[in-house]
Amino acid sequence: MFDKKSLDAMFDELRDNYELEPDWEDIQRDAHLGIARADGGVELGGIDPRVIEVLNKHNPS
Repeated sequence: MFDKKSLDAMFDELRDNYELEPDWEDIQRDAHLGIARADGGVELGGIDPRVIEVLNKHNPS
């Protein structure tokens, strides 16, 4: 389960890498969806692969 430290690190990395991308809002949406799915033990599904990479890196589970 994500804690504040891991969430902050994950969103900081996403922001540093992708904030200026035209699909930044979609990336943020996918990040929130990915967190919920990961914490719920559900398959990540079709979220953005950039988000999956960062999410897996910062997931404390």
